[in-house]
Amino acid sequence: MNSLIRVALLALAVACASNDNRITPKEDPAAKVTIGNEDFRKKEKIAYSRASDYYAAGAGQGALADETANRLSKAEAAELAKVPDPLGAMILACYRSEFKEGFALAEQLFETHQNLPPYWNQVATCHLLQGNERKALLFYNKAMEVSPGYVPALNNIGVIYGKSGQDQKALVALEKALAGGSFTKTPRYNLAFLLLSNGLAKPALPHFQALLRESPTDAELRAGHANTLALLARWDEAWEEFNRVPDAQRKQPGVGLNMALTAFRLGRADAAKSILAQTASTRGSEAYAQELRRLIGE
Repeated sequence: MNSLIRVALLALAVACASNDNRITPKEDPAAKVTIGNEDFRKKEKIAYSRASDYYAAGAGQGALADETANRLSKAEAAELAKVPDPLGAMILACYRSEFKEGFALAEQLFETHQNLPPYWNQVATCHLLQGNERKALLFYNKAMEVSPGYVPALNNIGVIYGKSGQDQKALVALEKALAGGSFTKTPRYNLAFLLLSNGLAKPALPHFQALLRESPTDAELRAGHANTLALLARWDEAWEEFNRVPDAQRKQPGVGLNMALTAFRLGRADAAKSILAQTASTRGSEAYAQELRRLIGE
């Protein structure tokens, strides 16, 4: 494990050292460089504090505002980056797809931050955002090595498994993260949607309810909760919940089609037809939409 991590760090350093800094024969580098005692002093390593795991709340993030920048737009990430936080600056650069800047910051912070699990977690997330899941998994595991049971890394390992269709492994990782006791809103959010996507509405329901108690205006949670109630055939409650979802979300097939079905089950055929007509069509949802049209009688 350690040898692989050292190789990965070397690759990171090489990737960030891509500027052309060659010295021409006419230049005297010694004339430009002043070396003092401070250059030989070892930088003090920063001790881990849970406060470094949290973000200043950003607009548009809803339930997860203080735990992840994943739901920020690039403009919001740029605004949040103005907060003086070196780890935050690194990951927010990666969320803006400015990977050269993000990895350069990671290299600068290595000496002082190498004992902090958030550092390795953020390096891993930069690789994940860049599409390198294998390297991301390596660094998430490094965060776990520095701090066994570190919740954000466990959550992110679960996300990687979920993205690759390994739902059982994702479930195990997210449940372990949720049992961590702190920083658990993000794994609870991911676990709720993982369960729902597998048709496991009954165990998903309490997770949606717990998150909505803290963040009642989060549109994605509201839509997930409505779909969960519909899957449980709790039609009246589902209808009320769908009507709390903003229009933009209701037009998405994953919400609108289930809302149309709910309306039909409640005897509101006209409303079902109207909702169906306003719901966006995608290749993945067309078969379900056709089935609903036949059911409703369009």
